Amino acid sequence: MIRMSRTLLILTLAFTSLPVLSRAQDNRDSGAVFVMTNAVAKNEIIAYKRHADGSLTEGRTFSTGGRGSGGVTDPLGSQGSLTLTEDRSLLLAVNAGSEISVFRVFGSSLVLANKTPCGGSEPVAVAQHGNLVYVVNAGGASNVTGFRLRRSGDLDQIPPTPPPF
Repeated sequence: MIRMSRTLLILTLAFTSLPVLSRAQDNRDSGAVFVMTNAVAKNEIIAYKRHADGSLTEGRTFSTGGRGSGGVTDPLGSQGSLTLTEDRSLLLAVNAGSEISVFRVFGSSLVLANKTPCGGSEPVAVAQHGNLVYVVNAGGASNVTGFRLRRSGDLDQIPPTPPPF
């Protein structure tokens, strides 16, 4: 069952139209929903197994290896703090107090593949298309940083292009 006290403390990103399915999973009507705690000391992803009828069963928690920004009501102010890659094999998570975590997705189980510096002071959102990943950084040095995503889950920062003058 979903614990109400926990859901008030997490940022929710429900993949109702984009279920997370492992490659070996045959039942296309089920999947997973991932949410993030955004806890300052230890940011975590909570995985919920989604059943064919839409109901959820809380599963395990997975450490991002990073820090969140804390707070109880959407302190990131973003909808993209968790992003599932187009092929549903990787989950990208911003650690607002530190870096980007990349997880391998196996149904409702996750394995931390990599952590990468965000290229700014406070990552708040991440987006992916093909092998490109963009991170929005807020705070003192607000910017958008680009990365190339490898199959291994590694992120290679794209060097910034100097402005034309």
